[in-house]
Amino acid sequence: MISLAFIIEILFLSVALSMDSFTVSITCGLQKTLTRKRSIMMAFWFALFQALLPMLGALLGDAFSGFMSQADHWIAFALLCIIGIKMVIDGRHFKLSEKIFDVSSTKVIITLAIATSIDAFVVGISFGMTWSLLQQVLAVLMIFVATFVFSIVGVKMGERIHFIKPRFALVMGGVILILLGAKTLIEHLYF
Repeated sequence: MISLAFIIEILFLSVALSMDSFTVSITCGLQKTLTRKRSIMMAFWFALFQALLPMLGALLGDAFSGFMSQADHWIAFALLCIIGIKMVIDGRHFKLSEKIFDVSSTKVIITLAIATSIDAFVVGISFGMTWSLLQQVLAVLMIFVATFVFSIVGVKMGERIHFIKPRFALVMGGVILILLGAKTLIEHLYF
């Protein structure tokens, strides 16, 4: 069943998962070498992988759901907290440099898209264990849209603002994932 609470949860999850792509997009924008077409292509690749990897994770989670039905909330809690803590740590140590990578290379963009989507794969494992197919599809669509939008916005911010603090986006994304993990655990234990 799709409730308002579920939609709000997925909205927060989508925003949290898109923060890695947002941060990388700001960095790409700071290099000022991206054309509009290239920015859209980069946002598409980021969004595509951010949407595909949770689907793959969900398939894995669904395959093992019978074995893990008693522990799914603990697994989801642990995975979300681990990823959230990693994002907070990464955000605290994030530093901008003049040119971190060659944004004119499609290979580099796809590599960045995969790298920023690994956490989405892990989160997807919990989808397969706890959510219906309809909920998974809705989540993937919202993740795609959020990542695409945040990537475009990130590039534009990087192009226009030199004092942006991309580390804030990573830290906030991490905090949101930790809170979602805690919510999942509390729901299963007390409701």
